[in-house]
Amino acid sequence: MRFYIILLLLIAIPVSILQAEGETTTAVTATTTTTTTAAAVPTSTKFAHPIQIEPVAIYTKVRVNAIYWDRKYLGAYEENKNINIEGEYAFTKSLSVTSSLGRNQYSFTDSETEKTWDRWNAGLKYGKVWDNGTSQWLIGAGLRLYDRKRSAELKEKENPELYLVRPNIGMGYKNGAFEIMTELRFQTETNSKLKESNIQEFRRYYQFGIAPSYAVSPSLRVFTELEYREPFSKDIDTKTRFFNFYPGVSYATEKAGTFSLSLLFPILAKNENAVDRGIRFSYIYFFDTTRE
Repeated sequence: MRFYIILLLLIAIPVSILQAEGETTTAVTATTTTTTTAAAVPTSTKFAHPIQIEPVAIYTKVRVNAIYWDRKYLGAYEENKNINIEGEYAFTKSLSVTSSLGRNQYSFTDSETEKTWDRWNAGLKYGKVWDNGTSQWLIGAGLRLYDRKRSAELKEKENPELYLVRPNIGMGYKNGAFEIMTELRFQTETNSKLKESNIQEFRRYYQFGIAPSYAVSPSLRVFTELEYREPFSKDIDTKTRFFNFYPGVSYATEKAGTFSLSLLFPILAKNENAVDRGIRFSYIYFFDTTRE
């Protein structure tokens, strides 16, 4: 019962938010003119895209990610490499659909390297931005469904024969060069019957992420992101708990898209954190398909 209450709370999306109309114009120099292009931050959200956490703002984008992490503990060594591409299409200023596909390479100590495709997934997002004087607020939510992981072996961290359901909610705040975005996520495994059996228990976790950032210049933004994941049951899910710090930077070009890079540093003790270190490189190209 507790699981279904949590699931309903997380997918409850606000349906009515008062939006203050109009825009606040700040002072600029006489020699500088700001022009919105397809590769700039999309005008439908006005929020910069986080590097690590799942954004609740609405975009139309194509994003390519290259991700690496490893872990060494008590003579065991894990290494994971992933390349994926994700897409998002905003069919209104407040609603979008998402999907992604990737290739993963995982190795554990002396075992044979496993190469698999990521789970195919599809999602729906809602995000609303409104003005409050010189600042802006964002509230959003989403639901993403993941297929089974084909041709993968059973591991302590996941069961490839089960589906995944991942609802999330979040908020954002923007004032001048400073922005912050948050995400609260809940994920559970499930089967085609959406019900656990007497001999099968689903892995579930909660995850909270926060992404403060500051625009050093119109093109360069600095991020200091944090993510914390807590398994719903540590007896079932023993290898996924973490608390990580992700310092990073993003650089938005005028017409060629946005490039970003972030590092991963663990905060929990080595025996408690699922990852020791990591790095993530992303490229994003934004499209402006909506109009203010």
